[in-house]
Amino acid sequence: MGPIAANHPLSYDQRGVWDGEYVYFDADHTIIDRHKSPLNCRIVDEGPRPIIRQSNIYTWADDTQEVRFFEGWYGGDRLWFDNDLIRGWTADIKLDMTGRSIMVSWVRKDSLDIQFYELINTSPDGERKNRAWQWYRNGRLFQRTLINESRTSREPENYDDAKFLVSRP
Repeated sequence: MGPIAANHPLSYDQRGVWDGEYVYFDADHTIIDRHKSPLNCRIVDEGPRPIIRQSNIYTWADDTQEVRFFEGWYGGDRLWFDNDLIRGWTADIKLDMTGRSIMVSWVRKDSLDIQFYELINTSPDGERKNRAWQWYRNGRLFQRTLINESRTSREPENYDDAKFLVSRP
């Protein structure tokens, strides 16, 4: 067992392919955006620097697509991300007695005044998750995102959609 599985078993269990829908709200709860997104999460939990690789394909109703790739590494007590878009971390919430919650926090590198917090809650069987994002600009809430996802595969390396790799560095 590698350090991610040993120290963050719920984060490690996010490996796989997930289908979901993202719904964005302004601070007054008005929907401002909505799109689908399969997500592919790979974790290599061995070697001198265990890593996580996540790709998202965002697809809007008009078939516009955007692909984003996030790579992070395990260090100390969490998984860290630092790429062209964001800098931040994710970790299992040890105080959650159910063992079903993950915290994420990051800043946008192109807008350092934006701070982002995410809470991920998973179902007891691990096949569904609900995510809530809160976006702050200069310390004031300006946006929320709610995401409902279902796992479609536990084998991310066998997923056949090459789009998941297009933005890989």
